[in-house]
Amino acid sequence: MAKVKEPNGYIVYEGISNYDGKDIVVIATGFANKSKNTKTGDMIQTWIMQQDTPPHEAIKNGNDYSVCGNCPLRPLNYKANGLKKRCYVLVHNAPLTVWRTYKKGGYEHSTPERLRELLQDSNGLRLGSYGDPASVPFEVWQSIGVGTGEFNHTGYTHGYLVDNFDTRYLDVAMISLDKITPQLPPGLNGRSFRVIDSVDEVLPGEILCPASKEQNYKTTCEKCGLCAGLNRKAKNIAIIIH
Repeated sequence: MAKVKEPNGYIVYEGISNYDGKDIVVIATGFANKSKNTKTGDMIQTWIMQQDTPPHEAIKNGNDYSVCGNCPLRPLNYKANGLKKRCYVLVHNAPLTVWRTYKKGGYEHSTPERLRELLQDSNGLRLGSYGDPASVPFEVWQSIGVGTGEFNHTGYTHGYLVDNFDTRYLDVAMISLDKITPQLPPGLNGRSFRVIDSVDEVLPGEILCPASKEQNYKTTCEKCGLCAGLNRKAKNIAIIIH
């Protein structure tokens, strides 16, 4: 009997956003076709998007708040925040392709148990290849084994800029810092991932991202795994804006 080919992607979650209560979807891809992202390596990617608005339109009308919250790098707001560069994700590429496939019924739902099993056989999970993992109910990530040590994962969040932030996310995700939010907010206990302009800005207690150009691409996120919040006992991470 011929072996059934594994689908490339699954719907992880369809429900409301933590940020504004609107309908969002989380889709995990890369189970059959390897990611071509040379920095992250062959990790399973997760795409967090509004269910009914394509991502390239959401960033123009502000509907990306559902999945990005108050991130200063949002395309609609980055100039007002005095930033020279917007979010590095080109939503009309992979995110839009994934969204269109989703709307055509190209992805099936998977049980948390099945996803958890698949992830244990993967090279790790990237929380929010597009979108902030804290926009998704924490129990979703918990149900598929994030933070259990069963597989590597990476994650970053600006969720602390939204009211009623659930600090459990800091166990599994890095606190995203930048020129607008350059320091850890008082009372917030977590590890940070800080965007800087030059290597001269690296602070005590920080190291440059080992998978960055400045570190001669010593490794990939898949192999490194340091960006896992408090799940990893390691220094904070800094990276030159890209």
